[in-house]
Amino acid sequence: MKKKNSVFLIITVPAFLLFFIFHSFPALQGIFYSFTDWKGYGDWNFVGLKNYLNVFKDERAGDAYLFTFKFAIVATTLVNIISLLVAIGLNSKIKFHKTLRAVYFLPYILSILIVGFIFNFIFAHFLPQIGNAFGWEFLT
Repeated sequence: MKKKNSVFLIITVPAFLLFFIFHSFPALQGIFYSFTDWKGYGDWNFVGLKNYLNVFKDERAGDAYLFTFKFAIVATTLVNIISLLVAIGLNSKIKFHKTLRAVYFLPYILSILIVGFIFNFIFAHFLPQIGNAFGWEFLT
């Protein structure tokens, strides 16, 4: 039973430390700095809840929240409607559904094709030149 516990500790302690160092500590540091007047450089002074109270007093913050809320609603709705229309178009028996599929998947296919051409160019031109320069027969 002791072996299982030690293996568990060996696995979880480094994961917990990494999580704390790269996630929890910066989050806590950000919360701390929200209670100060720190500008990102130099000295800071503790101001308490003053920053949070100023957010509610500033009408630009309210406008920003309202704009963000409206944008999220419109963007979510539009993305879902467009995605549904594309899915219907790709799976329906309309006249040009094969053309629509080709146009839809063309960027995916082209990116793979371009990467293939790049590697072909590297293997056909650069590696033989490196092999000749260093006298490595297996690269020529």
